[in-house]
Amino acid sequence: MKRRELIWCLLVSGLVVMAVGAFNTVPDVVKTIERLKIAGEAEGGVSGLPTAPFVWRAIKYVAFYPMLGLAVGLALAVVANLLVRPVKVGSEGVDDAAESGAGPGAERALRRRFRWTFVALLAALIVYVHLRMLTLHPALFDYSYLVAGFVGNPLWVLVIGAAGKIVPILLALILLRKYQDEVAAALQRARFAVAGCLVIVLAGAGAWWGLRHLRPAPPANQGPNVILIALDSLRPDHISWKGLRRPYRVPTTPNIDGFLQDCVWFDQVFVPLARTYPSWISMLTGCWPPTTGIRCDLPPRDEVLPRVPTFAQTLQRAGYKTAFFLDNTNFAWMSPEVGFDTIVQPRPNVLDFYISSVQPPASLYYYFVNNRAGYLYDPGLWINAAYGAIHRPEFMEREIARFISKMKSEPKFFQAIHLCSIHVPFSVSYPYSTYFAPSFGPVLNRFGYRPLNEEILEKKRAKKEFTDQERYELFTQEVNLYDALARSADDAFGAILDAIRDAGLYDNSYIVLTADHGENLPEEGLRYRYSSSTHGFFLWGDGDTRVPLAIKFPGQQYKGRRVERLVRSIDLAPTLLESLALPPLEKAEGVSRMADIRGQADERERWVYAETGLSSRVFFIARHLDYEFDIYPQVHEVDPATLRIYKKKRYQPNLVATKDRMIRTEQWKLISYPIVTDAGLTYKTELFDVAADPHNCNDVSTSHPEVLKELRAKLWPYIEQDTKEFGTGAIAPVARPGRLTGEAQKDDGQRTMKNGQ
Repeated sequence: MKRRELIWCLLVSGLVVMAVGAFNTVPDVVKTIERLKIAGEAEGGVSGLPTAPFVWRAIKYVAFYPMLGLAVGLALAVVANLLVRPVKVGSEGVDDAAESGAGPGAERALRRRFRWTFVALLAALIVYVHLRMLTLHPALFDYSYLVAGFVGNPLWVLVIGAAGKIVPILLALILLRKYQDEVAAALQRARFAVAGCLVIVLAGAGAWWGLRHLRPAPPANQGPNVILIALDSLRPDHISWKGLRRPYRVPTTPNIDGFLQDCVWFDQVFVPLARTYPSWISMLTGCWPPTTGIRCDLPPRDEVLPRVPTFAQTLQRAGYKTAFFLDNTNFAWMSPEVGFDTIVQPRPNVLDFYISSVQPPASLYYYFVNNRAGYLYDPGLWINAAYGAIHRPEFMEREIARFISKMKSEPKFFQAIHLCSIHVPFSVSYPYSTYFAPSFGPVLNRFGYRPLNEEILEKKRAKKEFTDQERYELFTQEVNLYDALARSADDAFGAILDAIRDAGLYDNSYIVLTADHGENLPEEGLRYRYSSSTHGFFLWGDGDTRVPLAIKFPGQQYKGRRVERLVRSIDLAPTLLESLALPPLEKAEGVSRMADIRGQADERERWVYAETGLSSRVFFIARHLDYEFDIYPQVHEVDPATLRIYKKKRYQPNLVATKDRMIRTEQWKLISYPIVTDAGLTYKTELFDVAADPHNCNDVSTSHPEVLKELRAKLWPYIEQDTKEFGTGAIAPVARPGRLTGEAQKDDGQRTMKNGQ
């Protein structure tokens, strides 16, 4: 191969790869820039939004393609040269056509054949990479639903995967046959070197085996250990165990189903705020959000840590090694000060926050970078579920298993794990893309939620409604997407259980399965016009505030028991501490439910407080207190030193004041809405019979005044506490300025709250 031919190959490969990369990514890169521009230029936009880190990431991103083009060009040029190069066997070995005496015509023909072979190899590689990524990660491609019959078929995936292995093997066999004499001669000359390498490998393997099996056994773990696993957005009614969910041809949660046989199961469990970080802090402290001070995701930088002691800190003082594992830090991250010795999570930063919101379909980039070696080039992809369309959970599973294996030699440990497989944007990869396929054919949300969302927005812009058939198809498949992701989370849960069993720690550990919140999904009879899955936006229904909870006790004590009474996530830490015979949490508002678990009577009240997070105006009722900002980025600032995102402190009073709040018992639910009137801020309340009206559509306040009075009295102290802390400055509404008042008000004949009465 002449130098000019090599240069030609490198130029062609570089240009083709860069062109493909530009075609795949330029539109989404432009979209990212536009979002950053809006975020940075909006009045009061994101403060401290950096430029240099984005520029550096863009340089690395752009530079990848010419580097890939050169590497691919060099490799394919070598292969093409070996395929077309004539073989002349003799004392001189193998020569080029020109070097073996061929004429100019033969040389030109050989050059043409070489170039066409190179182009064919390059085209085959580009096509294969796209087909492979389309079958493994179809959510990367908006058009994937058009070929869902192939992409969602396990046989098609098998064929594409097999082609990627068979074709290189065939090429290797062809080259081996062509150059068998030369290969044999080379091996003969290098026989001593080959034998030496083999001896070194065998000696190394023997030494590794000896170090692993002959060294003294480390001290054994005594326990009891505590392993807390939360699967983000998991709803209990989508677990396939014992009829919790309608039957499927393929179970949604086979690993969880088997695990629950060893557990105590809790039927009615509720979280106080359906957002990840506030929910976790309430679970770890046993306190409601007004007490912890954590009222939203990405809280202000001086309010990131809870105001009260945590379960992890209590276990630290009791001699436990503590660790927290999280695979998505876009909206939450954990700090060591909460009580964790070890934290494994993607680096929280504004770059991944914005880039992952776009999910550019960079097939070539992700194909070559989304692996253990590639993470050295782009660390942002490592264990990062924020890149939902290409997330590979096995890397986090290995980190978790590695930690569990190390804990075999520790006396006892506490490991908290949070996995975001189910979380929006609802991107499904293989093999889950082949599960729960609809019977009515592919439509927009076959593999990812993004096309569905864009279709909904297009309908709204055109002021058109979905037909009944369109609504059925789109929203049924959204549930199918959710269930496919529940199956992927279940497999991750099964991998963690396998690691626990392999380490011999299953029997002497508390293993807790729960979720930080559920998800609002399309259902019949909803109070609001459904447009997308949500959590933390409103308090109608139980879709996002109700979560699964199961506890496996050491030695499978209490195995098979079922608690049907209402329980709160803030009750979990007090329950575990009582079972561990450790001191209770200071200031905990949750209570131990060991009496329920033992089957004993417990007459303490059963009610849960809950509030919304940062909501959306589309869920506000008439005259609802408005936000002081227009777009979501306005509320945030970036720490330039760490690139972490926080809520701006000045918006905190308004964010708290605009919250809807709820008191829920086993039968009743009271919801309070902040309403702006000419007289000031007041609170409209509605009462619902949750058994008869699960979606909370019918206010029964007038027919149950005593229940209304009782639940108001429970709710009012939380409103008073917020009023005292944030003052009247918390309620500078956009629409109607007014003053905070506890006096009774009438709002178009609707009942309002008066001092909790």
